[in-house]
Amino acid sequence: MPTARIAAGGVDTPYRSVPAAIFLLAYAAADSLVTQASKQQGVLGGADGKTPLGLGSKGLVEAWAHHRPLMARARITPTGATGIHPWRLLESDDLNQYLTDACLLRNRLAHSGATQGAKLRSPYFVKLGKAQLDSMTLMLAEGLLQSVQDIAYLTLDEAARQDWEWVLPTQSGTWMMSRRLWRHEGFPLPE
Repeated sequence: MPTARIAAGGVDTPYRSVPAAIFLLAYAAADSLVTQASKQQGVLGGADGKTPLGLGSKGLVEAWAHHRPLMARARITPTGATGIHPWRLLESDDLNQYLTDACLLRNRLAHSGATQGAKLRSPYFVKLGKAQLDSMTLMLAEGLLQSVQDIAYLTLDEAARQDWEWVLPTQSGTWMMSRRLWRHEGFPLPE
């Protein structure tokens, strides 16, 4: 696979990583939905205090706590030598750290085509104490897809004030989400 090089106008070779593409597409779609829901609910921030907050916005989790606490299920990097990316329920500071790193990875992937160089701060995308992610994995992309879907659901549900039918995306077979997380009360699924 060719290494992406940065040219004057951006990345000059196509990035051919399916996990990176999934990560970028999931992030973009959810960011748009969360920003729209924030605008509807008056969840604003930025330098002028008038900008609707999106996934990458500082203070998103804290600002939404006044309307509806945000939480998300995500796959994170393995902590041991197993190689299995466990599922975690992230809330408050943990979710804030996860979203901050997701935004850094999104920016790095979009501008350079690679994850190297993104200075990550949370334990959710890094392994063995490193401060960066060597490459995007399918499991981390799957975790982001689930987490941003959870956040979009919670923000849109609050903004619309109606019941949505929640659909859980198909999971990879490497390690399924536990029933406790899959059936978490914050994300109602039809039986």
